[in-house]
Amino acid sequence: MSKSDLMALMSLNEDNIDMRDLTDDRPVASLPIGGRYRLIDFILSNITNSGIFNVGMFAQRKVRSLNEHLGDGAPWDLDRIKDGLYLFSNSYEINEKLARGDIQNIYENIDFISRSNQEYILVTTPYMIYNFNFNTLFDAHINSGAEITAMYKEIDDAHMSFYGSYIYTITNGKISSIGKNMCSKNIQNISLDCVIMKRDAFLKMILDTVESGDHMYLIDAINAQLLKSDVNLFKFNGYVKCINNIRSYREFSRDILREEVSDEIFRNPNGLIYTKIKDEAPAYFSNDSKVENSIISSGCLIEGTVKNSIISRKVKISKGAVVENSIVMQNCIIEENAYVSNMISDKNATITRSRKLIGDFNMPMIIKKGGTI
Repeated sequence: MSKSDLMALMSLNEDNIDMRDLTDDRPVASLPIGGRYRLIDFILSNITNSGIFNVGMFAQRKVRSLNEHLGDGAPWDLDRIKDGLYLFSNSYEINEKLARGDIQNIYENIDFISRSNQEYILVTTPYMIYNFNFNTLFDAHINSGAEITAMYKEIDDAHMSFYGSYIYTITNGKISSIGKNMCSKNIQNISLDCVIMKRDAFLKMILDTVESGDHMYLIDAINAQLLKSDVNLFKFNGYVKCINNIRSYREFSRDILREEVSDEIFRNPNGLIYTKIKDEAPAYFSNDSKVENSIISSGCLIEGTVKNSIISRKVKISKGAVVENSIVMQNCIIEENAYVSNMISDKNATITRSRKLIGDFNMPMIIKKGGTI
C-alpha cells in the first residue's frame, strides 16, 4: 500500500484546553513555542515528512493568526496544485455557544473528504508533540487487517502529567474501556488521539453521528467507534507531551532545554520540524551578557543575564536585567536591572526598568500581548 493512499485530518477544537491569557487572540494551534515555532508546526511536519500531502484542518475560532502563519503551506511543501493544505473555520465562530464541538464543522465541509482520492485517513491532533513517521503506523494498520489502528503510549508518571488526556484500559490486547486521566495512578495508557481508518468508514461515522446526535466532538465519536470495532493498537515509545494547559506548556519548554529531548524532537532521523521562515539578523550578545541553558532566537539583543529560558525573535534583554526560568515571546523588551523569574511574556510586552516579577513554575506570571509592567 502506498503512502499516497493516506490523507490527514486535524480537528483544532480547544474546548477542553486552558492556556489562560495566551489564547485570548489566537487559537492554541498557533501558540508560539520553542522560540521560533508554533504548536501546529510539529504535527504538520510529521505529516509531510511521512509523504502525506492532502491535509485538512478544522478550526474552531480566532483563525487569523493561524492563517497568517500557515499561508499557502509552502514551508511544509503543501503549496500544491493537487491536494495541499486546507483550513476550514466554523460557521458559528462568532457565537461561542454554537461553536462548541467540531462534528458540525466537519459535516459542513464533508465534500473535502468525500472528493479526496486517498483510500485511508489519518485523524490526529496538533496538541500532542512528538516526532514520528506515520508510514510506520500505516504499515502496521495494513498488516493488521483491523478496521482502525489507534496509537498510544504507556507512561509511568500519569500521576503528574497528561491530566485530562484520554486513557485506554487494555485487556488481552484490546481496548476494554476509555476514560480520562485524573492523575490518580502512576501507570496509564495515554491515547495520542491519533487513528488510521478507511475514508469510507470515517464518512459513515460522521454521518451516523450527525443523524443520531450522539456526539458533538469528533474525539468522542472516534472513541465510541474504538469500543465497537476491530482495533489494532500501536504502542509509541518516544518522547511525547500533550499541550493542554499552562503547566504542560511550561514542561515542554523546560524539556527541550535537555539535549536528549531536543535531539529527539528537532534532529530526529524521521525528519526536521519546519516553520514559517522569518529572516532575521543573528542574535547579538554583548560582553556583559551571560547565558546559561537557554534558547536564544535570531534578531535578539542580549546585554543582561538569561538562565533556563526560551527567548523568541527580536527580544531585547537590557544591561543588568535577569531572566530566569521564563518564556519571552517575540518583540518583547526587558529593560535595565529588571528581574523576572517563572514568567511567560506574550508578544510586544515591556518589563520596565528595575521591575521584579516572580512567579511559580506551576503558576507563572503571564504578561498579556502588548502589555507594559
